Amino acid sequence: MTKERIQEFTRRITQANRSGLALIKFEILFAYFDDISRAFQENDRQGVEKGVHHADDVLKSFQETLDFQYEISPRLYALYDFHRRQLSKVLIRNSLDELTQSRKMLQKTYEAFSEAAKEDTSAPLMRNAQQVYAGYTYGKNDINEIYDVPSSRGFLA
Repeated sequence: MTKERIQEFTRRITQANRSGLALIKFEILFAYFDDISRAFQENDRQGVEKGVHHADDVLKSFQETLDFQYEISPRLYALYDFHRRQLSKVLIRNSLDELTQSRKMLQKTYEAFSEAAKEDTSAPLMRNAQQVYAGYTYGKNDINEIYDVPSSRGFLA
């Protein structure tokens, strides 16, 4: 993943609420899937392994943050576990078949989360983060973003 993409995800995370954060994690996962595919096409075994490791970390974070008070959580845990095993098969079988299958299935999960996120009107999880305003000025090729940095960033005592 490029530094610019990482910065974009980081900026979006600082502005996201709980539902938005889940969507961003899915998008990060899909970016790692793209990295795996690219490395596989270039016969870069280390790149494939690195991408699989990062994608597995994202799926693991989904599992670790589940709230088992809800009846859907065990099903989601099993779903994420299945996809973690599918990623292992990418390395073992040296094939992208499992990755393609996982991406299709996770895309449907992403779409379901996206529909649920439309109803979430909660505040961003990170308080005291810099605000980003886009569209006030335009650059030659894109929209410039303006950052409003609070005077007391970080943890408040």
